Amino acid sequence: MWDPGGAHKTQNKVYITLRFLRMEQTFFSLPMAYLGAFLAVRGIPSIRVLLLIFTALFFIRIAGMTNDNLADRFIDARNPRTMTRPLVTGAITVQDAYLFIIIGLIGYFVSAFFINIIAFTLSPLGALIIMTYPYMKRHTALANYQIASIQGLSVMAGAIAASGIHGPLYIIYRIPWFFVFATIFWAIGFDLYNHIPDIDYDKTHNLHSFAVLLGGKSLAFAGLNQVLSVSLAVGADIFYKLYLISYISTALHGLIMLIAFILARKQDYGRAFHYNIYASVVLALGIIIDAALGFPKF
Repeated sequence: MWDPGGAHKTQNKVYITLRFLRMEQTFFSLPMAYLGAFLAVRGIPSIRVLLLIFTALFFIRIAGMTNDNLADRFIDARNPRTMTRPLVTGAITVQDAYLFIIIGLIGYFVSAFFINIIAFTLSPLGALIIMTYPYMKRHTALANYQIASIQGLSVMAGAIAASGIHGPLYIIYRIPWFFVFATIFWAIGFDLYNHIPDIDYDKTHNLHSFAVLLGGKSLAFAGLNQVLSVSLAVGADIFYKLYLISYISTALHGLIMLIAFILARKQDYGRAFHYNIYASVVLALGIIIDAALGFPKF
């Protein structure tokens, strides 16, 4: 019955709002955005860029998560696992939700504008991918890959933010594509930990995910994607000529994912899901230290 967005109506309003927005999950994407930024410039980006990356992700997180909750409020109201979500209980009103979305999108676009012209030009595409996700799962299991691509886009966004003063071809060259795809496969794995407990409910209500599509094989599919993720991350360490710190962080990243997978096999999906926050921080930190020290030679 674990639910990352559940809260009792009697709890503190600030706590309820944080649960509603699931702000701790920013740490899935923020470290990967910084990984992309540091690796793109092969050094330390400006404080201005790093702050704007944070605010852009912070605000689009508010808009995207609120939109997800708003789109799913009637579905969540019928699911025993999600009945305590604030928009279901009335602790957060529909009017509050629309206000959060407006604030989130304005903050996101303003941040992108001040990053650079390329980031601002591409920002509507990022918003479109994020804001359409809750509707995709009504139609196709590929919605899992859509939400995973959002994590991959965070790596791209960080690289574009840090190197966007240059031309498009230079930016494309500087985007660490190995890590983009490693992040997508990693995200598929941990996203399924959120869907597997709802297989029966989703089948009944015609909602789509790879958990519904694969049934009892969905956990193995999650593990396969995470093995692909670690393999690509190791390939990235080699391709970008990173140093020992990156190899250690990649190994620890894989170890944490393995622990999460073991927890998921024991049906401890809550801890399995949140262990991936640690995996993100550990991987990114190693790459960031290497880049800051100037070790990448690519």
